[in-house]
Amino acid sequence: MKIEDFGQDLVLLNEEMLKERAKMSGGFITCCNKMVKRAKEIGDVNLLGYSYYYLADAYYLLSTEYRKFNTNLLKAIEYLQSCGDMEHLARCYNLLGIDALNHGNTEIALDFYLNALKYSESLGNTSNIPGLINFNIGQIYYGNGDIRQALQYVRSSYKDIRKNKKDSLYHRNLLYCYAAQGDCYIDLGKVDPVEKCLQAIEQMEQDELVNPEIFQDLPILDIKMRGYYFLGETALYEKYADMLSYQLQNNMFPLDSMDDVYKICRFFMKVGRVGEVGRILKNAKRSLDDLNIANLRKGYAEVCVEFYDKMDLAEDKYRALADYYHASREQEKESIANYRFFMNIRTRLSSIEQENVKLLKQAETDPLTGLGNRYSLNKYADTAFEEAYAQHRSLAVEILDVDNFKHYNDTYGHQLGDQCLKKVAEAITDLCKSRQGIKAFRYGGDEFVIIYEGMDDTEIMDHATQLRDQIADLKFEDKKSGRAVGITVSQGVRNSVPSETNKLWDYMYAADNALYQVKEHKKGEVVLLHKALISQKSLDEAQHS
Repeated sequence: MKIEDFGQDLVLLNEEMLKERAKMSGGFITCCNKMVKRAKEIGDVNLLGYSYYYLADAYYLLSTEYRKFNTNLLKAIEYLQSCGDMEHLARCYNLLGIDALNHGNTEIALDFYLNALKYSESLGNTSNIPGLINFNIGQIYYGNGDIRQALQYVRSSYKDIRKNKKDSLYHRNLLYCYAAQGDCYIDLGKVDPVEKCLQAIEQMEQDELVNPEIFQDLPILDIKMRGYYFLGETALYEKYADMLSYQLQNNMFPLDSMDDVYKICRFFMKVGRVGEVGRILKNAKRSLDDLNIANLRKGYAEVCVEFYDKMDLAEDKYRALADYYHASREQEKESIANYRFFMNIRTRLSSIEQENVKLLKQAETDPLTGLGNRYSLNKYADTAFEEAYAQHRSLAVEILDVDNFKHYNDTYGHQLGDQCLKKVAEAITDLCKSRQGIKAFRYGGDEFVIIYEGMDDTEIMDHATQLRDQIADLKFEDKKSGRAVGITVSQGVRNSVPSETNKLWDYMYAADNALYQVKEHKKGEVVLLHKALISQKSLDEAQHS
């Protein structure tokens, strides 16, 4: 999908939306709602999926309105599934994973992340989507105490995120990678790597192109505070601890931030800033009441128990323990309900995906022979030619047709004609299975196209003549006369290393010329050429079976 195809007003609105997303401002939600409204007016499935994804993303990043996040995400997925937008489908599955994790369903979260990675496989080597997903998988390992495995995922994430500097959250994602690596290195007791992570963050802070507001995000202030504490730099540690304390006592926080709040509270209790934790917890409860997610309330009650125990407030501790018990019971019930909910989503999405695969297969497959059709040929050939040109390796295109097929069809009937084409296709399919790098398609009527990748003339001629002989051995029974009927095929091939200008039609033209020579002189043969134009020289150089 190209936003430009929907007019200049959508282009400008999309630019504004992505700018607001980069700033993490409330205007992001407003712009997304405008995008959804325009998408509904236009009625384009691609645009609707795209707009609903960003609206869900906005509610996740900026709001405590969980239901709106969830509702818009499901709408996005259904539209994106139907139009096959793999990039934003991968992004949606990534958000589903985050959502499942927030509800305490780690196994389902991992399943969603792995599916997100599967969708991102088709996006090429320049996509940063795998980086976002691997970052979240790394957080699962970190939460389970497998620090080295978490570090491996975060490092991989960093490399992928750097591939797309145009992403509106590019700098934020890089900062979060530095923060996550810093967390791991602190736990591993590695001084030098912690220093390097903090230096990288400070260098980004000096970059005028980076929005200064993102350095106020909780994970960034948190890693600075704990990093400088770990390094023994007291003044800097206190600076960032004070900044965090003020934020946590006065601001509301979205869904994405609650685990960070709990982690910072525990650190404050560890370093003796216990008095501030009570005010932070009181403020955090406002966000929790809006979110109404039992798993997060359970985490909150757990921190409260630790806090009241530290303060030696027995009655408050017992109340917090009771809250923890009730939240745990609610979380168990909610976990079961959410498990069913997420599995229903998974089943529904899987059903849509299977239907889309079926439709795509129908669109790309010849129904009579089961081989790829012309659309499939063009799609496959584009990639094959690009790879052959880039790797400077040979590529061959063969055109094969059944000799005298019209006469055969008219004489013995269309039913036997169809049976003939099916048997020829089966022989071609066997050839494709016999060696990697051979792919076949039905071009139309009794014509088939075979592509050979990375093979020399001798190998191609061996395969082509073997196929010819196998087809010549086929026998069909004419029910009218009861006698066996045989067929032959003629084959024209062009084999060479593609130049930059060579495309499928160029090779098809040469292969068709070679086929013409076969038909003119002796049907049932194979002729292989190296050039597009037929000349006496090229005919002299051609190989014949």
